[in-house]
Amino acid sequence: MITIHPLFWMTIGLSILTGRFREMLLLFVVVLIHELGHAGAARFFGWRVKEIVLLPFGGVAVVDEHGNRPFKEELIVILAGPLQHIWMIGAGAVFYYLGLWDEMFSLFLLHNLMVLLFNLLPIWPLDGGKLLFLLYSLRYPFKASHKVMLHSSLICLCGLIIATVVYFPFHLNLWLVIVFLSVSQFKEWKHHHYIYLRFLLERYSTSTKGKKKVVSVAPDMKLTELLATFYRGYHYQIVIEDMNIEADEKILLHAYFKKNQIGCAVGTLFR
Repeated sequence: MITIHPLFWMTIGLSILTGRFREMLLLFVVVLIHELGHAGAARFFGWRVKEIVLLPFGGVAVVDEHGNRPFKEELIVILAGPLQHIWMIGAGAVFYYLGLWDEMFSLFLLHNLMVLLFNLLPIWPLDGGKLLFLLYSLRYPFKASHKVMLHSSLICLCGLIIATVVYFPFHLNLWLVIVFLSVSQFKEWKHHHYIYLRFLLERYSTSTKGKKKVVSVAPDMKLTELLATFYRGYHYQIVIEDMNIEADEKILLHAYFKKNQIGCAVGTLFR
């Protein structure tokens, strides 16, 4: 399902009032193809795509996935949107040099570059923010990488606000976008723990793919502390030191979600 965000409706209304509807229609097509790139790649890998939300600067392909897909899949899905601009610019250039498209080509090129570059800013939920999250996931566990990404995203958002105040203080569309990014950032911070729980719950309820990783832990280590060390892309086997016990991560997740043994030490789960 394709949904147009109220911000985009507002921008469309302003374009009609100012006589720039053709330009807005061109931007709409560019944004739609960008998001269809994300959705198409996600569908190819069997992801559950819920909807596509179109925004003035891009959009959001809403998927029902929670950080347990292979790294390569996530990278391709993120890059599938920006890569659409490459062939669109190329096709537009061919039409231009063939004399089939003259008047609107420069605007078409501008819209493509604008959407491409803006979406690569490392701010959540832009493509650049998602790339940042994915890259941090290589270095930090899922829970920590999400928090570090949000810190970095907030710093970059503040930089964007300062740049807007200095160079584009009266650019209404840009301020509307900043409002959207700020609200999205706040919601992501607010739902940080919920997002982490969905990551764990998906590992518990489905068969997660990834490399097997064996981790030795002390018997008195808290279950919550251990689960917070889980990286995306791995399936864990836990060795309990001094107890000669090796347990699959599913057993720990079962204790966490079904038995509510959240604050227990790992060793007590096997006594």
